Amino acid sequence: MVMGPRILLVRFSAIGDCVMAAWTATSIKERHPDAFLVWAVEGRCAPVIDRHRLVSQRVEFPRDRWRLKKWSPATWREQVLKHTRLRKIGFDFGIDLQGHSKTAICLRVAAPKRRMAAAATDGFAAKLNPVLGDRPAGMHQVEWFQRVLQTMGEFSLPKSPVMPEVPSEPNPKLVSISVSAGQEFKAYPLERWQDIARQVVAAGYEVTLLGGRTDTGFEMPGVTNEVGKLRLKDTLSVVARSVVHLAADTGTGHMAAALGTPAVSIFGPTDPAIFRPYATNAVVLRNGESTTSVSTEEVLSAFQSATRAVAV
Repeated sequence: MVMGPRILLVRFSAIGDCVMAAWTATSIKERHPDAFLVWAVEGRCAPVIDRHRLVSQRVEFPRDRWRLKKWSPATWREQVLKHTRLRKIGFDFGIDLQGHSKTAICLRVAAPKRRMAAAATDGFAAKLNPVLGDRPAGMHQVEWFQRVLQTMGEFSLPKSPVMPEVPSEPNPKLVSISVSAGQEFKAYPLERWQDIARQVVAAGYEVTLLGGRTDTGFEMPGVTNEVGKLRLKDTLSVVARSVVHLAADTGTGHMAAALGTPAVSIFGPTDPAIFRPYATNAVVLRNGESTTSVSTEEVLSAFQSATRAVAV
């Protein structure tokens, strides 16, 4: 029998944003340990959400599959069934931390007694749910999500989020590098990652490359190329075991921040004040609107500083 409040959190994607939303979910569980907390999420992002200590239920929306058969009656029936099941739970409150039409529909149809959205990216979404307003300039995404949650009561921002438990025995010689970037303009040139990896190996470390199925890795002595080969949960484990994680503006940097792994992130056009990895041991490098303005020397210098800090 559920004794605590029934709460719906809606954040379908992307991976890094779901990791940042884990701070919000953790805040809910710290305030209401007995809450029945449901997170609505796209299936590809679901592995970064802990199912045992954080959420009571993870409702996965297979939107990639739905897009392939969007005109199929079977797809429509499955969508209606997903939303209907949420509605039957009878939520006390719900928050939409994405604000797209697809997530706005999810929150509205689920019909919590109280609801609030972090944003509305289009006019249709704005009509479906109350929207908190404009995020203050320079406010980090994690802190903005927390402000949305605070419209539902007194909630404190946790020191760190609850993440899935993965094998995480630290390896003081392991450096992970993500060659991935969700969008091309966020990517760091592969040849620069090669140069960085070569010098990291020369300094006595072993390197593991991470990335998705559409990314390209490289082969080099001292480098393990796992690009496109790992499940998301296995990627979490590699990041957790690393002494330092290097990445462009992508989800693995947020994983590192949430897991406590020191990170160096290379930013370009995206504002790091809002979207940087949310941790004091995360370093952001940015020289204007292009990631190519950040030199390999700057990355290596930040890496060396991070390893010295870990040694202390």
